[in-house]
Amino acid sequence: MTQLLLWITLIAPWFVLFFLDLKRVKHFLSVAFFTIVLTSIFWQVAEIWNWWEITNNLFFLTNISAFNYGLLPVITILVFYYTYQNKWLFFGTNIIIDAIQAFIISPFIFEKFGLYQMVNMGNFGLYLLLLGFVPIIYLYQRWYDK
Repeated sequence: MTQLLLWITLIAPWFVLFFLDLKRVKHFLSVAFFTIVLTSIFWQVAEIWNWWEITNNLFFLTNISAFNYGLLPVITILVFYYTYQNKWLFFGTNIIIDAIQAFIISPFIFEKFGLYQMVNMGNFGLYLLLLGFVPIIYLYQRWYDK
């Protein structure tokens, strides 16, 4: 069941983008890939500082979860797609989505299904880490637009 969840979080989210205006989606692909790079670095840091431990993963990913390459960039694109025009809506939406990720999805889905286990970082620390990405990716997209 865990392997199925990993494959779903890697592949399925990308199909959602076909229902959107692909020209607008392309506009936000850069920030999605930038987010992948940033979070990939933090997964490496997490391994060194033992923030969390990968307990089950796809055979070709050893220390980073599959959702980092599927669900995460697609959610990033969706949030930018629908909220980027209004920065307060953008930041408010991210505060809510990051809270859902840190306090609901992480402990009750990802940890319960054995994707990873929090070790030296709690859910509130994860929430703060996720919130720390928001101004960085927003500023990146503003820079990219110019």
